[in-house]
Amino acid sequence: MLAPNQTITKQTDSAPSPASKSSWRFGDLSAAELMPQLRRHLLNQDDAANWQLAWLNNDGRPVIGLLPKVSWSVYPTDQKPSKDSVNTYRVVKNCRDNCSTHSENTMTAYMSYLEWQNELIAYSKAYDTDNNSSNNVNPKSTKPCYHHGLIGFIGYDIAAYELSPVDRIELANQPCASLGHYDIYLTPAADTDTGWELKSIQTNSSSDEAVGNKSKDEFIVALTSYLDELDKKLSDKYLNQAQSKHTSHTIPVVLTARWSKRDYQQAFDRTQDYLQQGDCYQINLTQKWSGYLPYKNDATQPTSALIDYLPALHRNTKAPFAGYLSVDGASVDGASVDGTSVDGTSVEHFDIFNHNFELLSCSPELFFTFTKNKATNKHYILTKPIKGTMPRGADLEQDTRYKHQLTNSEKDRAENVMIVDLLRNDLGKYAKIGSVKVPQLFAIESFSNVHHMVSTITAELRADTHPLAVLFGSLPAGSITGTPKKRAVEIISELESTPRGAYCGTMGYMNFDGSGQWNVLIRTLQAGASLTDEFNKEKHINLWAGGGITVASDCNAEYQECLDKVGNLLAVLAKKV
Repeated sequence: MLAPNQTITKQTDSAPSPASKSSWRFGDLSAAELMPQLRRHLLNQDDAANWQLAWLNNDGRPVIGLLPKVSWSVYPTDQKPSKDSVNTYRVVKNCRDNCSTHSENTMTAYMSYLEWQNELIAYSKAYDTDNNSSNNVNPKSTKPCYHHGLIGFIGYDIAAYELSPVDRIELANQPCASLGHYDIYLTPAADTDTGWELKSIQTNSSSDEAVGNKSKDEFIVALTSYLDELDKKLSDKYLNQAQSKHTSHTIPVVLTARWSKRDYQQAFDRTQDYLQQGDCYQINLTQKWSGYLPYKNDATQPTSALIDYLPALHRNTKAPFAGYLSVDGASVDGASVDGTSVDGTSVEHFDIFNHNFELLSCSPELFFTFTKNKATNKHYILTKPIKGTMPRGADLEQDTRYKHQLTNSEKDRAENVMIVDLLRNDLGKYAKIGSVKVPQLFAIESFSNVHHMVSTITAELRADTHPLAVLFGSLPAGSITGTPKKRAVEIISELESTPRGAYCGTMGYMNFDGSGQWNVLIRTLQAGASLTDEFNKEKHINLWAGGGITVASDCNAEYQECLDKVGNLLAVLAKKV
């Protein structure tokens, strides 16, 4: 067994304070393989803690957030705005250290999208008090990485609803968005080629902060012992072999397409009508696959969770911008300001494995990378929209032929340049005049199941613009709506006739210094059960796929492209590969 290398160090964000730092091998499991083991282990050790595990692959620079200091989860409300009113959402704020004057850690407020955005910006600025956060960056990393800030997602529905509130775009009955301040997280060890180290960022409030009935330092000591135990368990050769086979015990899940080929044809034809009438130049039409994660409440087959499928899905896709997070359903529409449920019932009976919302992304697409020049304090942004897809070939000759077909496809080039122009316009609202550039057009990037056409756009942000404002203001991404964006989301709502939820939104991180990285939530699964029906023990799971439709598109080719994009994911879930 490999014993953990434990040291005491000092890490500061604004005020020096001792923090515990340890490193572990965890049986040399990959991050995706580790996540299910880590989640179940921590819940078994302390089920009262607000574990909200979040993993981002970050193009090979992973981070695992453990327990947020503060988290904001946003839910739809029944309130429908009038023509001139502002949309409001239920924002559930959970604080680890009683951040309100009330005795409970959970508060609920009704806020507009802009008010929530402004609260996050103000919160971020309060923690970006100096440049010491750079001390926490892995010295081996020359690319953007998480060191202290917010991790989470913003869904498509809420962004589309904000873009066209009068059109009454439907919101899925699940979290619209969730962001957490992760000051306790795991990151690859800086001094070894393998292994993980625990980071606990100290802030001005850390000295008197409580985590449950422990001080923060006491909690870190306890957390270190939890991780020691998991490391021992996974490092034992026999146990590690048994644990690594856990994914083989997942239950096969079969997802069924919501649309038949005929249904897709009808939606495609209506899309063409809008295009030919001049409503849009391009519309991103998507379709949905749905199924259930079976509920098994016995010792031999524990409750299914989407996270259990993460190792196999990531092993199959190796997606650069993959990610996972869960939002605890017990703190949903449940907790009002005084901590009681809205309807007067208790929320304590919820099974955390069954009633939480899970988001698992195998995304190959980058939305935004934000960087900060520490010498000049200037922020820069890079985006890489994907438009244009071909399947991988059965052999090298066919694969090369498909790749050349995509390279030379006038239709895909036209789609790609439309989205490049849309994103240039989006960034032009926030960029320094003359700084928006397109250094690369129509590059081909290859993934496990498809080739994609990818372009690159860069810009320097204006000094008075916060990166979070750029992120919020640019959603939903143009590559998954179409152009013009506002009309495209209205047509999408009509044709698809069911909310997308988080799909086609974004997942990522924003450090408090304004650096960060966000994906586009494609190749993404969502799972959750009804929070109002305690008898429903099965978690609903869905997956989507689609593509940009232009007047030059062929229905059969577009339909096949959908299957190419998610066929491997469907096969992994059904345990056919």
